[in-house]
Amino acid sequence: MTPACSRRTLLGLGATLALPGCALHRTLEGAPPVTLPDTRRIDLSANGHLHRIMVATPPSPPPAQGWPVLYMLDGNLLFPLAAQLVRNRFARGPGVPARGAVVVGLGYAGSQVLDQDARTYDYTPPAPGPATDERGRREGGADAFLDFIDAVVRPLVADAVPVDAGRQALFGHSYGGLCVLHALFTRPGGFQDYVAASPSVWWRDGFILSEQARFLAERDADASALRLLVTQGEREAEPPADPARAAIARKRRNHERLRTLLDGLRDAPGLDVRFASFPGADHGSSMVPAVQQALALVIEARG
Repeated sequence: MTPACSRRTLLGLGATLALPGCALHRTLEGAPPVTLPDTRRIDLSANGHLHRIMVATPPSPPPAQGWPVLYMLDGNLLFPLAAQLVRNRFARGPGVPARGAVVVGLGYAGSQVLDQDARTYDYTPPAPGPATDERGRREGGADAFLDFIDAVVRPLVADAVPVDAGRQALFGHSYGGLCVLHALFTRPGGFQDYVAASPSVWWRDGFILSEQARFLAERDADASALRLLVTQGEREAEPPADPARAAIARKRRNHERLRTLLDGLRDAPGLDVRFASFPGADHGSSMVPAVQQALALVIEARG
């Protein structure tokens, strides 16, 4: 036996490990995939897409009023992160009180992390103009998608898990953030909390600002209390170094339009508006802290 395969080494590390120079050999080929505990998924067909609904429940008995729920767009990308963040809250064991939430990932069946065609249709509002974007992808399906969430997904979750109907949040990033704003402005009160992370306010020359104007015009002084968290990476407010990207940014004026949106909502009745900028983060890397902030918001007790 080689020194690397001494009896002490085998006893210390266990016979399941393959060590250099050992006769014992293991391979990952055919090994089972990693799975997230306390999670389930189901695929449902709607609006021309096969949606993958992923649900994670905290590893603890639910509170008397049920769990708060965070619904997340781009679920294939963000559900594993959010599900694990919730689970981490309970890592110190049942003797340490912890608060959690049910996480519902709204994704698509298949191996793609982002189904660009499906999300372009599902996350963009119906608007005047062409039915497709410059790449030929269909747009304008957000209302049908939100109807699917309300009529199918939310009852499915409520039947499976004890949930608090008064603590429901919707999260989306980029085009998903645009969809969250559309949901707030056109069907306020469908959720109690809205998180628009790096929202694509630039889309269709700032179309969402016209929906905001109608929302503000119709908002009554006694409207139900809602919370909106808007997040952005610090570097998203800066001109990109790449000339091609800088030209796109100048055309879109997303940061400028986002400031206009936030300024307009400052005095909206019954709307608690919050903004978070993440130092050093760009459009993509701002997703992680945005998810953390979204979880903190939905778990936070409502005053």
